[in-house]
This record gives sequence, structure tokens and C-alpha cells, in this order.
Amino acid sequence: MEQYLVFAKSLAKEAEEIALKYFSFEVENTWKEDNTPLTKADTEINDLVINRVNETYPSHSIRGEEKSDRKEGSQYIWVCDPIDGTMPFSCGLPIFTFSLALIDQSNGQPVLGVVNDPIMKNMYWATKNGGAYRNGNKISVAQNTTLLNTYLNIDGSGRDLNFSNLPLLKSLSENKCKVMKLLSVIYGGVQVANGKFVGTVFYGPYPHDVATLKIIIEEAGGRVTDLNGEERRYDEEGLGFIASNGILHNEILECVKLGKL
Repeated sequence: MEQYLVFAKSLAKEAEEIALKYFSFEVENTWKEDNTPLTKADTEINDLVINRVNETYPSHSIRGEEKSDRKEGSQYIWVCDPIDGTMPFSCGLPIFTFSLALIDQSNGQPVLGVVNDPIMKNMYWATKNGGAYRNGNKISVAQNTTLLNTYLNIDGSGRDLNFSNLPLLKSLSENKCKVMKLLSVIYGGVQVANGKFVGTVFYGPYPHDVATLKIIIEEAGGRVTDLNGEERRYDEEGLGFIASNGILHNEILECVKLGKL
């Protein structure tokens, strides 16, 4: 696992160079069929990940947001979001990360996760039963027991998953919890592990948006489930994502469930 971690960190630094090469207030982008932006940084980093994994671990599969390379019978699959936060990135806003998780396909669970924030020079990582770290310093979730005077990140509307986020927003407002919508679920999610946010809720199906968060937040002492409070796989699509400091998880979950359509 240490070898895999060294590989993932090195790849994250290569991806950082590409992201910073393109990042500016004049970022050019096109639009995908799902009405989300796509930049050259997204595609170049995705291609980089596929090439590096194939060179170093040719039996491993790769699932990227923009392109994948599946191998039949592979034990491991690398799940990558080359630029999580393409919307702010494409507007020249410094809220984006590179994300890479290694998933054991026997159970669909991550055994390693690396997230890199190129602007703040923060690299987060975790391995199974090895703790969670930011730049080599161990991190842990916040210990808040109420939502009062806390932050929580929400991404996605939930319509595609037959959920509405309105009951959660109403409850958070009533409990004086401040809601952020960073348009980068991983950027917001690592702040749960970092002890800055008490939770993050993602109303979307895609594993590349949440696979790294699963292991980093849990290794930092938090709790992670899908929108129904159940476990999910991270090598395929699933029913969204709730991550919390653990203490407030059931409270957040019950508010999310009120939005089930």
C-alpha cells in the first residue's frame, strides 16, 4: 500500500502542473451533453492518469470522469476526478482539486485516497486503517454536537436521484448552520476531514466525485453513507453521498430523507 501511495502522490503533483498551466481568468471551456463545462486540463489530466497507471500497474483498471480504461478481472480500479470543481476552475475561481482513489473491486471500497489542492498547496491522503493526513500532519473531524454555528457543504439538486434538497436546507437554516455550495464536492468534503465543516451532502450518483472522500473522512473519524444511510460501492454509480463528523450524521440523514420524492 505504501508503494501505491507514493505513486498516487507523485501523480497528483504531475496533475497539479497541468492544472496550474491552464488556470486563469481566461480559461477556455466547452460544454458536455450533461450541461457541465469541460477544459483542456480535465482531459489532459485524465489522459495522464490512464497513461501512468497503464505504465506502472498494467493489470489495474481506471475509471475517470472524462475517460476510462477497464480491464476484465482486475482486482483494483483507480477512480479519478481530474478537476473536481471544473465550474469554478473555468471561471478562474481557485476552488478545485485533483482526486484519485484506489478501489478494491471485491467489495467496491477504497483502500487509498489522495486529494490535492494546487492553489493552497494542501495534499490530503488516507490509507485503510492508516489515518488521514494533510501535508503529513494527522487530521480529524470536528467534535460539534449541534449544528449551531457550523458549516455544511451541499452539491447537486437531487432531482436525478428523486430527492429534493429543500428539507435539508430548511432544517440547516432553522438550526443556524451555514450552508456552502462550492461546486466542488471534494473540496468541501475534505474540509469535513479537516475539521472545518461538520458535513457534506452530494446529490449525485458518480463515484469519481466521492470515492476519495469515503476513505479520507472515515480515517479522520467521520461517518459516510449514501442518501438512505446505507453503504454503497465506489467503483460504480450509487445513491449520492452523506459525510459527517459522525456525531451529527443521523440528524443530517433524517433531514435528507425528508426530501425523498
